[in-house]
Amino acid sequence: MLHTFRALIAACAAFAAAGFAPADRFDLTLTPLVSGGALGAIQVDLAFRGDADGQTDLRLPGSWGGQDELWRSIEGLEAVSGAVLQPPGEDPSARTLTHAPNARIQLRYRIVQDFSGPPAPVATGNPYRAIVQPGYFHIIGETVLVAPGHLDQRTPVRFRVRNLPRGWSFASDLQHPGLVFANIWSSVAVGGDYRLRWGGDRNIRVAIRGDWSFSDAAFTTQVTEIIAGHRRFWGDRSTPYLVTVTQIYADNPGVSSIGGAGLSDAFAFFATPNAQLGVITRTLAHESMHTWVPERLGAMPQGAEEPADYWFSEGFTDFYTGRALVREGVWTPTQFAQDFNEMLAGYAQSPVATAPNARVVADFWNSRDVQRLPYQRGRMLATLWDQRLRASGRGMDEVMREIRRRVEAGDTRRARDIFFDVIAAAGVDAAPDFTRYESEGEILLLPSDLFAPCGRIETGEAWRFHRGFDIEATEANNRVITGVVRTSPAYAAGLRDGMVLIRREAGEIGNADVEIAYVVRDGESERTIRYMPRSGDRYTRQRLVLEADLSGEILAQCRTALAG
Repeated sequence: MLHTFRALIAACAAFAAAGFAPADRFDLTLTPLVSGGALGAIQVDLAFRGDADGQTDLRLPGSWGGQDELWRSIEGLEAVSGAVLQPPGEDPSARTLTHAPNARIQLRYRIVQDFSGPPAPVATGNPYRAIVQPGYFHIIGETVLVAPGHLDQRTPVRFRVRNLPRGWSFASDLQHPGLVFANIWSSVAVGGDYRLRWGGDRNIRVAIRGDWSFSDAAFTTQVTEIIAGHRRFWGDRSTPYLVTVTQIYADNPGVSSIGGAGLSDAFAFFATPNAQLGVITRTLAHESMHTWVPERLGAMPQGAEEPADYWFSEGFTDFYTGRALVREGVWTPTQFAQDFNEMLAGYAQSPVATAPNARVVADFWNSRDVQRLPYQRGRMLATLWDQRLRASGRGMDEVMREIRRRVEAGDTRRARDIFFDVIAAAGVDAAPDFTRYESEGEILLLPSDLFAPCGRIETGEAWRFHRGFDIEATEANNRVITGVVRTSPAYAAGLRDGMVLIRREAGEIGNADVEIAYVVRDGESERTIRYMPRSGDRYTRQRLVLEADLSGEILAQCRTALAG
């Protein structure tokens, strides 16, 4: 999800590999500033050695995670000792220090919240800006760190927190030995009324605040199962990992928002209070799998060309998300089928289902439908190729582990090129399928026995799902309903442009066979409008239908098949 972050880590690794010796230690100290019982800011104290030429350029936070002007959360920047801070220039994200060559410098500044009120969903996704509320704070390194530009990313770091108010909790993925400068960028730190819990694996921590529909214990158990399961699959040892969960608040209580950022030793979640456990854990499972797919499986295209391989990085990650959730017992086969069928329905009804991969490259950041396509096609292709591998006694797991082995042995090629070589050596020529379905955009229909013995893939005709109005335009218009189709069941049921969408009370997005119900504000009153969410045409639909009596030995075989 955060592709700019991945590029930064790759750049840091390349810099470290160049053979530069690490500089003196970098000290980072956080101090909450509380007045009248309320947190107002976080003081940051830095200490480091200046550049040898007597001038050190400072980088202030700029853009990250779809948000800009992050330097607005930095106040009171000053050189405490060892240097003179020069007046600001035209670029607010850059400052300069002058000092004696190699001088030891101390800087100080405050982190403040540069928006009013509690954190809320934003148009670009999650509220990654510094959150400084009276009773808690949440900061991500990339969004709050003022840093000297000359430091080696391997520079040792000493991290401390001082004067934490009585009764407050604190958690950060910087709380581990062997900390280096590169770790700070991709870190999270939270403090205040967060509740801290540890899983069965004591390296895995959860910091959560607010009231939810699920318990802290249930969430922590699933977090531990997911992360520990991923590590077992890849053969990695247990290391410290932190998951933070912070509530965000939409103006409309019917809005549900879930998202987050995968960091080097942590995952930072943001969710509205109505978020369900299943959706949060699925998101975590997907993002946690990105630690390996594609991070440790070869190179990805850079810049504007990066979406060309999202069928692998995102589609295969979704394939392994479902597989791992079944393997760890978080999902039943029924839950797997529900998730897979949602994906199949989205693909079958997608207006860009026949778009070639070149369209994904061109429009990934411009179209929600185009964004979904590599997730859908990549997952379907991974499932199809896995079936072909299993027919010869092998499997996709074997292919992926071999890719990692080759990368660790020094293969620096593009991940997709390594993949095609390895799967061909395992007996499956995947290149023709890739050309047909990805490069050329041919519709992919899955074989009926894809998930034997769990059930079958059924192919048939179905009504096309349509809400009867333009949901994207409605959301962009502050949830004022826009684009109601006059010939639709929605219009016949009474839905009109200008009503305010409050929440969805019933229905399944993508399923035209289930009645949908929206609560809307019509003038001064609220009303519920129910209808079948159908357009006027039908389409070819595929669905995974599980066996009616999935129990005993058949159920065990099904779980084994789904879990790999």
